[in-house]
Amino acid sequence: MRHPSFLCIAAAFSMALVSITGTAMAVPQHDPLDEALSQAGLQRADLGWRPKGYWSGYPADIPYKLRQFDDLLAEPLANVSYMRTMGNAARLYLDPATLDEPIGGAIAGNIYQAVHRLGVVRKTGVFRSYSCNLTAEPTPLYEAMIQLYGQAGRETRFITFGQESPYPMLEKELAAECANVPDPINPILGRLVLDVLDAHHWASLSFRNVTLEQRTVVAQRLNVGEEMTDALEYCPEFDDVSNAWDEPSMWYAGLKCAEALDRARAGLKAAMAEGAVGDFSFDWESPFGWVRIRGAGDDTVDGNNALLIVDLGGDDVYTGSAASSNAQRPIGLLLDLEGNDQYGGTLCTQGAGITGIGMLLDAEGDDRYSAKHMSQGVGQFGLGACIDLEGDDVYNAGYSSQGCGYFGIGLCLDAEGDDEYRLLADGQGLGGVAGVGVLADREGNDLYYAEPNGAISGRFSYHSEKKMSVSNAQGCALGRRGDGGDGHSWAGGMGALVDLEGDDRYVSGNWSQGTGYWFGMGFLYDGDGNDSYRGSVWSQGAGAHFCIGVIVDDGDGNDHHLAAETSTNSLAFGHDFAVAMLLNMGGNDIYELQGGGMGMSINRSVAMLIDAGGDDIYRMAADSVPGSARYDAARFADWSGYSTYFADASSVGLFLDAGGHDSYEVARVIPEHHAIHMPSAFAERLDKQNESVLDIMHMLDGCGNNRKWGDGPDSANWAVRNFGIGVDTETDAVINWLPIPSKPVGGKVRP
Repeated sequence: MRHPSFLCIAAAFSMALVSITGTAMAVPQHDPLDEALSQAGLQRADLGWRPKGYWSGYPADIPYKLRQFDDLLAEPLANVSYMRTMGNAARLYLDPATLDEPIGGAIAGNIYQAVHRLGVVRKTGVFRSYSCNLTAEPTPLYEAMIQLYGQAGRETRFITFGQESPYPMLEKELAAECANVPDPINPILGRLVLDVLDAHHWASLSFRNVTLEQRTVVAQRLNVGEEMTDALEYCPEFDDVSNAWDEPSMWYAGLKCAEALDRARAGLKAAMAEGAVGDFSFDWESPFGWVRIRGAGDDTVDGNNALLIVDLGGDDVYTGSAASSNAQRPIGLLLDLEGNDQYGGTLCTQGAGITGIGMLLDAEGDDRYSAKHMSQGVGQFGLGACIDLEGDDVYNAGYSSQGCGYFGIGLCLDAEGDDEYRLLADGQGLGGVAGVGVLADREGNDLYYAEPNGAISGRFSYHSEKKMSVSNAQGCALGRRGDGGDGHSWAGGMGALVDLEGDDRYVSGNWSQGTGYWFGMGFLYDGDGNDSYRGSVWSQGAGAHFCIGVIVDDGDGNDHHLAAETSTNSLAFGHDFAVAMLLNMGGNDIYELQGGGMGMSINRSVAMLIDAGGDDIYRMAADSVPGSARYDAARFADWSGYSTYFADASSVGLFLDAGGHDSYEVARVIPEHHAIHMPSAFAERLDKQNESVLDIMHMLDGCGNNRKWGDGPDSANWAVRNFGIGVDTETDAVINWLPIPSKPVGGKVRP
């Protein structure tokens, strides 16, 4: 963060912008955000920071940081447009009205685009969103299956003593099994098999420099979510495989699978519209796994060791590890066209890409998904996707599910319906080490529930007296912190929950709802609706230790943000070089918090709570101050010779309510130690010095509707670059969310 000039800077902008959603809007002459920053002598460019090489002690050499992390840390406001691009991707490519519209030319279809723009492009920049280059033509299923044997290097006829062996008569038996498949859909299924073989080649190529033993170790390590945060156990094979595998080939395989399933869906749907296909079955154990095809009946399908499952209709039951991959089988796909289906299983099912590609596409029906672990869109050194296009669906899982990535990509995508997502912990948009995890829901009044009770989840949190659960969910990202242990620190990835429409409910425990930890980026984006957010400690735009945690509610609904129980460190709370933001774009909203937060920065962070319109209510403890920044002033009273990263950086805690008539209320009385959470060593040091560097103003005396408050130039906080800013203005104004606003150049606006 740059050292500011300490002068009040009045920024005046006269220009027109096109927002990220494509809506033209005029930037007001007096932007309330610029005016709020000027209260502390700051500009937008003063927010964020880029680490310096001479910052001894700063963990700058952490592997596996995603490509966007450093720039989003340096330009906190850029997180808004970054999150809106995810919202736009879900809005465009999961739109039920356009899912069946063909896209001409070389551009791939909607499901491909959703997987690319919500998953692959967040992990890597080596692909553009044109096409995955599928070349197979409609082919009889029998011929496609014969080609499968050829790619596997396996014979289909066996000759000895100059004549064909009486057993096995593989070609004859395969031809008989293929005859069960009706003619109208036969060539479409054959093309799908060839597309899967194409993807299989690339997925296998990805591990050409990795031994089977190494691949097996990382495929069977299914408790990564429990081990990430504070270096509980180091698994060297993760480093070894990460340094040796070919990631682009894996993501290319995943994009091919997405496009193959989608064009098979469209082709089969069109063929079935011309005539009923009836009830039939096809089962064949190929060298790459089972191929199982079912007709329009109500079927029970075994998903274990399956390369490809296709079901054309009926209320079906799926068991086992359907739509999953493993160290021996790099592809597992499932396509279900119609029916109210039940998906059951325990480990690694319903879209589990474990060292490969696991993908499930369900086109229609009210479906039930149930699993215990590593399911419903999880990727670990692979890409896993659970995609449902229609219906009121229920997702139940234990751990590491519903959009979760560890060294991989996990996607849980739902296009429409009133859906329920229930999880014990670790998921609903979790980015683990080097991972991307996204849960995106386009339409409907949805429930997102990550068990908040530690006694039920089995994940007690020491941040809440071992009562609340460590959720690691609903837009959360965290890495492996090794600086206090073996030194093997790994950066967290990107976790995002994206919901576009509907009146939604979010319930979780600790570390959730747009929260980051240890070089992770946690995002929650809600597009519209009257929404309810209930979290606990470290939730709703929070972060600790070199990370990003942001929640954006982009609609004008009337929302309720509650940090439950005796909660602290939430609703825009940043600690130790964190970017922590809660941004609500309109509506009559309620914010409730029992402790530190609402735009509070400690130990060098940028924390901002900004509400852009509406008559809002803020409830907090009597000694809380929305918009505050703190660090130990006594420790740095003498700056000479002190050049650590703490001394060089700044802290910004900003609270801004722009528009509306707002109320500030005192919440119920809570124990003093819950008011603001500080490290115990810091609290002890303050006691010994018999002084407090917090300088907290009493809320009722300091802040209120249409008022300004904060630290002044003569305060001890300004002396060590702690800038607390509080502004409530009744003036309605549009906030420009660009990191550094454009300026007119030669009479024209520079975008």
